[in-house]
Amino acid sequence: MMIDMNHVSGLIRTAVEAKILPRFRNLAAGEIAQKGPNDPVTIADIEAEEMLSRLLLEAYPETRVIGEELVSREPATLDALLSDTPVWVIDPVDGTMNFADGNPVFGTILAYVVGGETKAGWIHDPINDVTVTALLGGGAWCNGRRLEVDKATPLNRSSGSAYWTSEDWLVPDPGMAASGLFGELRNHRCSAADYIDLALGRRQFVLSTGSKPWDHAAGVLIAQEAGGLAGFLDGSDYSVTELDGRVVATATEEAMQAIREVAGRVG
Repeated sequence: MMIDMNHVSGLIRTAVEAKILPRFRNLAAGEIAQKGPNDPVTIADIEAEEMLSRLLLEAYPETRVIGEELVSREPATLDALLSDTPVWVIDPVDGTMNFADGNPVFGTILAYVVGGETKAGWIHDPINDVTVTALLGGGAWCNGRRLEVDKATPLNRSSGSAYWTSEDWLVPDPGMAASGLFGELRNHRCSAADYIDLALGRRQFVLSTGSKPWDHAAGVLIAQEAGGLAGFLDGSDYSVTELDGRVVATATEEAMQAIREVAGRVG
């Protein structure tokens, strides 16, 4: 099935402008809830996912939709990732904690998956009006410009996010912090921002604590199509169906090897 990348980008914008931006710094107390520790959900997450799901199914009725908020209610819907039916994987507000705090670092992530393989991905930063996209085998793009990761910055001056614990998303991985191999470790609390920065050459790596597909499927494809590397910290290939691995994406092989060598070491 052919997907119109620009049309899908427009659907994302429509949902964001209708359901997310009007709520930014405008949430009532009753419009924020907790799914778990440090895992908030807002009315914007719920309504944006519902609207984008409807728009995608209207445009592509032969597909299915998996959204972060739907999976939190119905975990079995993840089984669709391995089916032959094309599946949209939505994170309506990635960086919900930032969004709820009035921090502008958040975004919307969408992946198109068929038979367990990510075929296309979109990450939209509504505050800065930036949309990064990738098509499997077709490169990564932003506003008509083909993207390439930054391979020139040396490892000791490189920067990126290196998450360690969901108890405090700002704490960097202790092994990476202690190694002295890297430049700046600063966590955005937002996968959308992490992958956009990597694809645009602003930063050189990202290391996650988990691998939920709505957080990483699109970003991994974008990183790879921009000339970077991505996989799991243990050295295995990325899989959209693996939920508990630590995803690492880098601009260079040197950074990938260094992170896999030192990340997670304590003491």
